[in-house]
Amino acid sequence: MRILLLLLALSRTAFAFTGVYGNDTSRARVEVADVPGHPDLVLVGWEDLPGTAMPGAMILRRDRGDTETRYLAVGGGGLVALVDRGGATLIAGTLVPVIEAVTDDPAHPLALVLERGRKVDAAALAAKYAAFEHVGAPGESRAAIEAAITARAAKANKACGAHVAPAVQWAEFAKAGKLALAKQTVAIYDALEAACADKDYRAAIAGLGALRVGLRGDGLALSVKAGELAVELNDAAWNPRETAARWLEDNL
Repeated sequence: MRILLLLLALSRTAFAFTGVYGNDTSRARVEVADVPGHPDLVLVGWEDLPGTAMPGAMILRRDRGDTETRYLAVGGGGLVALVDRGGATLIAGTLVPVIEAVTDDPAHPLALVLERGRKVDAAALAAKYAAFEHVGAPGESRAAIEAAITARAAKANKACGAHVAPAVQWAEFAKAGKLALAKQTVAIYDALEAACADKDYRAAIAGLGALRVGLRGDGLALSVKAGELAVELNDAAWNPRETAARWLEDNL
């Protein structure tokens, strides 16, 4: 028994964190891939996790502690968090890493075991993230993106009793060749509709006249100026819906 415990302790630095993790008693699956150029970020996709209504994917940031490493959604408010306590289990004579997924009940995380021999399909995982956070598909036209934004704005405004008109700075996105990013305006309307479910935020949202969305050099920035919600997107504007939702809660 002592030998097994020693092996478990030594295994902490031997396992790669990226991979496919599953749970034997449910259909829950989590895929983890590194984000190129960002050593402290991982792209995490999930299916059939308790407390999540649908499959999705988000960018999580590594937070190393003394006894565990936590992976929390960039921007806050994520649907899924992961915890790596350096644990492992013995399967067919081989030690296999175990991580925990935290969703709706932090007191009862779900243990997930690395599925040996299964590789992450990085392209499929990236596509899942793009769909979940409303990044436009490759080659999607401005007309199609604009139609999606217009429809989502109408739905959010109806739910909020507001008239927040989309004001996308199309020239900025077109000049940079990044029209796909402009579609994330849909994600910001998602956040607005979620916020207006609270009457305190509903009044503030009803006072907004426009959602001005442009392109910036780094990350995601939000501000309220002259009765407009201004949002600046970028390739590294991770989890725009959740980041915007948290910002609205803190600043409206």
